[in-house]
Amino acid sequence: MTNRIINIVIFLILILSISSCASFSKDVISTKLNPKTYSELKQIDGKYKIYADSDSLRTNIYENLVGIWWNSEKYKLDLDSNKKYFAKLKLISENELELSVYENEVEIKSEIIKGKLKNGMFYLKQNLSVSGIPYVFGTFTNDKKRIILKNNSILIERIKHEFGAVVVIFTAGFKNDKTLEFKRIE
Repeated sequence: MTNRIINIVIFLILILSISSCASFSKDVISTKLNPKTYSELKQIDGKYKIYADSDSLRTNIYENLVGIWWNSEKYKLDLDSNKKYFAKLKLISENELELSVYENEVEIKSEIIKGKLKNGMFYLKQNLSVSGIPYVFGTFTNDKKRIILKNNSILIERIKHEFGAVVVIFTAGFKNDKTLEFKRIE
């Protein structure tokens, strides 16, 4: 029984210690650009380009908002380059955002995205994955995203952080932070 309690305490300490290890950059945002209330963030409702102009990988808005990088095939959305696509966002509540993808004006995919409105931005539900036995032979993976309303477009900031250990010796981890801008169509 005592070992079980010790294991639970160690696990809780681990979760608390890594829950904030991937933090968002303060350079991306300016408080002057962000709405502060739910009614102001409702301005996010509208049509957006399916691809960001600056993304060399050409990941679409659906994959950026819904996908989890370690399970990316499950959330893959293959698009035909000969067809016209756009995404529609609609803020349903302070905790839900609807994302719909259209092909030639016909809806082909729709998701309700859970998150929360905080400091004028919509933070998506954080995805945390643990594989193996933490601190013995395993890894922690953290995937965080937020949406920022900026002028006539949205910024999707995404942080992926992974690290692991082999018998308490920490091997190199990595952190990938990217911000993509999706322009409003209407």
